[in-house]
Amino acid sequence: MELKIEKGIFKIFQLEEISKALETGLSKNYHSVKVEVVDCPNLRDWNCPSEGISGNQKIIDVGGEPYMHDPRYIGTEFDYEKISKRIGSEKSYAFGAGSGAMSCLEGHCGELVINENLISGESKSLIARVGEDKSCIVEEYRDKKHGGLGNIYYNDGVKGKVIKMNIKKRKGEQGSLPQSIRTALLENLSLKNNNHLALAGVFRVLNGKIRSHIQPDYKDIKHEYYDANLMKCTKDFLQFFEPVGPKLQCYSVLWTGDPTGGKLNLRETGEHTHFHSYENKNDAGHYHFDVTPEDIEYEGYFNTAQEVHRVNNIYKELTQKK
Repeated sequence: MELKIEKGIFKIFQLEEISKALETGLSKNYHSVKVEVVDCPNLRDWNCPSEGISGNQKIIDVGGEPYMHDPRYIGTEFDYEKISKRIGSEKSYAFGAGSGAMSCLEGHCGELVINENLISGESKSLIARVGEDKSCIVEEYRDKKHGGLGNIYYNDGVKGKVIKMNIKKRKGEQGSLPQSIRTALLENLSLKNNNHLALAGVFRVLNGKIRSHIQPDYKDIKHEYYDANLMKCTKDFLQFFEPVGPKLQCYSVLWTGDPTGGKLNLRETGEHTHFHSYENKNDAGHYHFDVTPEDIEYEGYFNTAQEVHRVNNIYKELTQKK
């Protein structure tokens, strides 16, 4: 796959300003909220392959739903190490969410938890896929490829100032922490004229449980679910799991909007979060939202990204063909 890369620049906000906006906004959705700027702890204590999440901070948004679900493109794959070299991030701690590369999974589909130190070669990446009995299977993943879509945060892996969040007990309607973060930023920062920002981080579900999904293998999807004209999925086809947790570790990439005003066709949800359990081997996948508002408790560390690199904007390509 030939790489076609476009770039957008996010507005720079001070971490203290972001922290205040988050505490104000998140307090509308959760009973207990503490957000502060701290020195990043050694994330190796969380079994990450790097100490921190600072330095040369960038995110990528790769591909899209047509690459995953349009019969013309199913099987498309991208090498995120090659992408890192193209954007000046070849010596990075890379983490985030993507689809599994079918060529690396004997034709299976899966949810890829990207968690890799591209400096040392140390990888903690995992793949979650659906077993024949509809159970969740979690395995090590040592390839550098992901499937037709992905969102990754690249950074130098050094310790620096970060935003720490401690959150307990949801009272609002929004069950997704990343979506709650996006709403808090949109409502409490001045983001006019496409002055958007991006955050990425590692957070834990200390207590409570969530809803998650894994994409099943294509042969197991027995109905039409994708509209090629709309370039999106219109019917459920995923394998959902509920309840899952606690003791989950999540890797999240999120942004408030497109700094180019829509030219990049960024992922519609504005976030992408995958997780694994740090206690139970067979819990992993795509995080949706909590299902136990009374019990939910999060702790996490986030940092900003200065740039977004849009890799192979399939929506732009297909629109131009029409």
